Amino acid sequence: MNLMRQLWIVIGAVVAAFVVSWVIYMPDADQRGAWRAQTGGAIITLGPLQAKLYSETSVSCVHELSFPAHLKLVEFAEGATVTLQGDILMLRVDGSLDPTPFVRIDALPETCGPANPNATPQQVFDALWAAMDEHYAFFDLHGVDWDARRALRPADGATLADNALFVVLSETLSGLDDGHVQLGASFDYFSPALAPDWFPDTVTFDRGDLRQAARDTIGTDLTLVDQTAIEYTLLPDGIGYVMIREMDLITPLGAREEPTIALAFQQVADALQDATAIVIDVRYNPGGSDSVAFGIASHFTDQPVDVLTKTTRDGDAQTAPFTATLWPFDDTPLTQPVILLTSKLTGSAAEIFTLAMGALPQVVTMGEPTSGGLSDILGFTLPNGWSLGLSHQTYRSMDGALFEAVGIPPDVPFDIEAAPLQLGEDPLLRAAFARARGQ
Repeated sequence: MNLMRQLWIVIGAVVAAFVVSWVIYMPDADQRGAWRAQTGGAIITLGPLQAKLYSETSVSCVHELSFPAHLKLVEFAEGATVTLQGDILMLRVDGSLDPTPFVRIDALPETCGPANPNATPQQVFDALWAAMDEHYAFFDLHGVDWDARRALRPADGATLADNALFVVLSETLSGLDDGHVQLGASFDYFSPALAPDWFPDTVTFDRGDLRQAARDTIGTDLTLVDQTAIEYTLLPDGIGYVMIREMDLITPLGAREEPTIALAFQQVADALQDATAIVIDVRYNPGGSDSVAFGIASHFTDQPVDVLTKTTRDGDAQTAPFTATLWPFDDTPLTQPVILLTSKLTGSAAEIFTLAMGALPQVVTMGEPTSGGLSDILGFTLPNGWSLGLSHQTYRSMDGALFEAVGIPPDVPFDIEAAPLQLGEDPLLRAAFARARGQ
C-alpha cells in the first residue's frame, strides 16, 4: 500500500511539474492569436493549449497540423521557436538559415478548415494554380507562361478520378525544370525536374549505383560517421576523400542540426588533419538541411565569412536580402587544398554547401554545374489533402550571381558520361585525385 501511495505521489508531482511548465512556456498574451506569414502562404494560430498551422492561397485555406502550445516542448522536439520582435512574430525552424516573419491578423479566415477528400477538381486546380501564381519565383527563368496554364483547368461541373486529376495537375506543372516543384498524393509523386542528359534512362541504375562507382574507384573501405550520411578515408598517398550522400543526419531530441553535424564532422577533421589535399564529393547529393551544409563547411574556415544572400518573393517584389554568414567551428580549421566535386545531381542544400565552400580561398570546384534548385521549399496542402511544394526564394552569391535554373558552374569543368560509371569506373574522381596530387 505504501508503495502504491508513493507511486501516485511521484505521478502527481510529475503531472504538476508538467502543468507548471506548460503555464510558463505557453504563448503569452502578446503571442496569442492568428498570424499570417509576411509574404503569405501560411497562417499560425497560437492559443494557451494548442497551436495550428494552415496553408493559405487567395482561394483556399487548409489546416496542415496541430501541435501543443508548449513552446519549450516544441523547441525540444522539433527545433522550432517563436519569438515576438516588436509587432512581428518570428518563426525559426531548424534546417533553415533565416526565420520566417508573421504579422498579426484580426482572426483566422472563416474559409480555413480541414482538407476534404471530396473537394472538386476545380477547387484543387484553383488552389494549385493560385499557390504557384502567388509564390513561385522563377517562371521567367524556365520560360513558362503560367497564365496560359489556366486553360488546363477542368471544366465547371466536370468530375475526374484522382488519377486523372493528378495527370492534369502534373501537366500544369510541366516545363518547370525545378526539383523543388513537387506534387504528392498517397498514390503518386511528380516533379517536372529533368534528369541530366548523361543519367542512364533505366530504373535499375540510381544515385546509389553512382556512389558505389566512386567507392569501387577508390578501392578501399570508407568509414561512416555514425548518425550521418558522411563517409571518408585517408589514402596512403595523403589524399583525403569525403563523400556526403545527403545534407542530413539523425539529430538527438533537444539538439540542433548545425552544432550536431559540426561536432560529428570533427571525426573527419581529426582523421584528415594531416592530409595533403581533400576531395569532397557531393555530386549525387540531393540536398536536405541548409544547417547541415553550414555545419560541415564550418570546419574549413577560422573566421566568419558572408557566403550568400537570400530573398523571398513578396507579391511582385522581393523581401530585403538576408545575408547568411558561415561561422568557424573552432580555430583549427582544415586549410589544405580542397577539390569539391559537383554534378547536375547536386541539389538544394548541397548547392548551398557548394556556395559556402566556394567562398573559401582553398576550395576549387570541379565537375558539372549543379542542378540549379537552391530555394527552400514552400509547402502547401491542397483542398483534397494532396501536397504541393514550390520554390519561392532567391539565393545569390555575395557578388550577386543568380544560379537558379542554371546551376553553380564549376571552376574546373569536367563532362560526366554514364558508360564508365555503369562499369564501376569514375573518371572524374580519378581526375580529381590526379589534380590533388599535382599531376
